Amino acid sequence: MQSAPSQQTFRSKNLLAISVACLAVAAAHIQSDPVAIGGSPNEGKRTSGPPVLNLPPSPSLPERIEEESDTESAETNQQEVRKEDPNVLRGIWALKVTSAILKKGIESFESVPDYTASFYKQERMNGVLGDGQTIELKMKHEPFSVYMKWESGDSRGQQLIYVDGQNDDKLLVQPGGIKGRLTGVMKLDPTGTMAMSQSRHPVTKAGLIGLAHSILEYQSKDVERASGFVCELRDDQEFEGRPCYLYICEYDSPEINPLYRKSVIYVDQELSMPVCVKNFTWGKDVNPETIDEETLLEFYAYTDLQIQQKLGVADFDAKNRSYRMRVR
Repeated sequence: MQSAPSQQTFRSKNLLAISVACLAVAAAHIQSDPVAIGGSPNEGKRTSGPPVLNLPPSPSLPERIEEESDTESAETNQQEVRKEDPNVLRGIWALKVTSAILKKGIESFESVPDYTASFYKQERMNGVLGDGQTIELKMKHEPFSVYMKWESGDSRGQQLIYVDGQNDDKLLVQPGGIKGRLTGVMKLDPTGTMAMSQSRHPVTKAGLIGLAHSILEYQSKDVERASGFVCELRDDQEFEGRPCYLYICEYDSPEINPLYRKSVIYVDQELSMPVCVKNFTWGKDVNPETIDEETLLEFYAYTDLQIQQKLGVADFDAKNRSYRMRVR
């Protein structure tokens, strides 16, 4: 994974330094909006060829403790952190600091013109957890452009192109295999029934920045509520060999968050971008020992990230001969 230019990165070596800065500007800087994601990261199983994503086991969350109020001093908060673990923040400040990191990451990463990555996703659709899919991804921020090619799973060989403001704002999709040879390239509404039958989120929200915005959208609600969940932020974790912050959040009940029961987010320390997310939903009569396996809702991961690849118009053109897409 290439790293972003130094002026575009946001990195701190421990959570004490981050929290001091964030606490000083909490009222103005931390009202943000992240998404509840995740589950406990163990491993992402792929159904064919591509290697397994090796995730370190996430620590268990502590028993609930009373949250410290916003009016208490930053010094008191830091003393409490030191007593437990200098690499860990818990409670409302774990949430607020994570939001601040993601906001800074979005601000920096928006200046990166483009990137490529291997994108892994696994989703539960209509109550059924599908197989994991590995997808070649090309992204450009201006204009917002996406190219995807499925490398595994039932959709292997499928290609997708979306460019904001082009192709009548339609999604260009060519299925893989024989079906693709028969149908050629189809134009679909990005948020229409057919396009959304294969994904929980529209292509218009694809990519690292889209994922960060989605996380912040949920976290803003948690910040306003300030209760009904237990969370922690660690700065001593890794994902695919990259130093990461690990944010874990568990909700008390479906009344607090109807969709997510638990979220786990790995945030790359150098890029301040979410590179791995697992979300778990609620279940009935679920074995506590296998609850995460039985309630996994979403699993997204970005590996082999290469930034500033000088992607051009041809990279997002269905007529690109190397794609062999059948444009009618």
